[in-house]
Amino acid sequence: MLGWPLALGTAPLLLSLGDLPLCAFRLWTGRPCPLCGGTHACAALAEGNFLAAWQASPGLMPLFLLAALQTVQWGYEAVSGRQSTRWRVGPALWQAGGVFLLSTWLLRLFGLSS
Repeated sequence: MLGWPLALGTAPLLLSLGDLPLCAFRLWTGRPCPLCGGTHACAALAEGNFLAAWQASPGLMPLFLLAALQTVQWGYEAVSGRQSTRWRVGPALWQAGGVFLLSTWLLRLFGLSS
């Protein structure tokens, strides 16, 4: 969960290096993988450009939000010393985020979305 800030910080550096083959799936198949656009989305989020992040990878946006909420939840629980009972980021939310990611990928894969 704490790795996403590192991704946000390194995304602009990776993008500045030019055309690196960051995705083996795309390199081998010529088609985008479910995570394609994630580096661009992280770079756009680091710049505060939410629209560009959504356009780069709409399927990842709910997962980024869930990661942020999960981090806040764990931080609250660590500071308070007790488990939160009012709100939880649980497996069902992560599964819904995964379904959304795969759905947007399939739409992109079959040319129904940009």
